[in-house]
Amino acid sequence: MGKHHLMIGTWVKPGVIITVAFDDEKLTLELVKKTEIPHDEPISWMAFDHQKKNIYGASMKKWSSHRVDSPSEIVHTGSFEIGGHPKANDADTKTRAIFLLPAKKPPYNVYCNPFYDYAGYGNIFNVNSDGSLKENIQDYEYCDKSAIHGMVFDPTETYLYSADMWANRVWCHKKIDDQGRLETVGFTEAEGKKDHPRWVEMHPSGRYLYALMEAGNRVCEYVIDPETHLPVYTHRWFPLIPPDIPNPHMYRSDVVFLTQSSNYLFATSRANSFDLTGYIAAFKISESGSIERQICLNPTPTSGGHSNAVSPCPWTDEWLALTDDEKGGVEIYRWHKEYLARVARLEVGEKGFGMNAIWYD
Repeated sequence: MGKHHLMIGTWVKPGVIITVAFDDEKLTLELVKKTEIPHDEPISWMAFDHQKKNIYGASMKKWSSHRVDSPSEIVHTGSFEIGGHPKANDADTKTRAIFLLPAKKPPYNVYCNPFYDYAGYGNIFNVNSDGSLKENIQDYEYCDKSAIHGMVFDPTETYLYSADMWANRVWCHKKIDDQGRLETVGFTEAEGKKDHPRWVEMHPSGRYLYALMEAGNRVCEYVIDPETHLPVYTHRWFPLIPPDIPNPHMYRSDVVFLTQSSNYLFATSRANSFDLTGYIAAFKISESGSIERQICLNPTPTSGGHSNAVSPCPWTDEWLALTDDEKGGVEIYRWHKEYLARVARLEVGEKGFGMNAIWYD
């Protein structure tokens, strides 16, 4: 009980990591510090290493690492170019670092995805003993039209699943050595031609995968074939915008995450106009990993902008963070008896705030 710190990045320059504190007794959010990082490297997606001693960032044309000494002491330790296609780093290309996934098992590599153009390769970085990024050890392949926006490991961290928006499929790669390099296993095409898989989450049983479809505005349920390790669609899906809404093209879904107990799944959608709201959905998950039912589909306070990213607390199902860059806000929700209540909100006067929130303590 008491104060919990969260770190949040921005979509646009200048680069800054913003630390906020949520008091779960007073139900308040307050700004703790704005930490300046390299000007041209705002972090649109960040994640901690397995010990929460480093933050890794998708930083426009770079992958970055930052040492965390305390909630208010964050130090930039390195930046690395996007790997793969030689044009990915050109200033006049749209290619952008968009997502990264730090491994929780040795050798604790960081798996990275560029997006938009020239994004047919993922980048794997190993790390130094202190957790800072060391070097690119592999540019593993997707395909020429790929644009990956989210990945998840199976529970053993042997198989990596990637949501490919532009190629409209979910990929599977397998680790091939003790250095954490990958080879392609295969892919599963999305059921809808305009689904555009954006995010994936996996049940800790390793049997079920949940794919969020950005354009399809739905969560689709998959089982993992135990022989091929490829996702197999169960033909069960759930809406992330109200069914039969007359303007579905005005929405694009965002992220999907399990709570720490894996009993619930949360997913969000964004609106393409500030005149509309995004939505947040909650689902009950069975012990095996199947989706039992959809609990709610609630409007969010804003469109969400580029964000509307939900971040479940890593140690309890009770708290969720939600960020938006329409008004530059972060808010905390309480999840209790399968009802969602907003308990705190903070708007930060920082351009491009706020991307995803990560819970430090």
